[in-house]
Amino acid sequence: MARSFYSHIREAWKTPKEGKLAELQWQRQQEWRDQGAIERVDRPTRLDKARSLGYKAKQGVVVARVSVRKGSPRKQPFKAGRRSKRQG
Repeated sequence: MARSFYSHIREAWKTPKEGKLAELQWQRQQEWRDQGAIERVDRPTRLDKARSLGYKAKQGVVVARVSVRKGSPRKQPFKAGRRSKRQG
């Protein structure tokens, strides 16, 4: 039985540092560094994942790419004294 297009995409994303995907990601990351933290995009980067989560290419559907900090999702508290307004 023939495999779907989305299964090929999913297989490529299992090892993103190999094959054509590595070079594509390298180019994308260079462009993304200059852009803002929240950027509206035309279509999802991972189409297979987006489709499995319910994405459909319809009018009114907006997709954005958001940069997320590495590490813990919580901000680390300051160790030195600050007034509460300046603590982030």
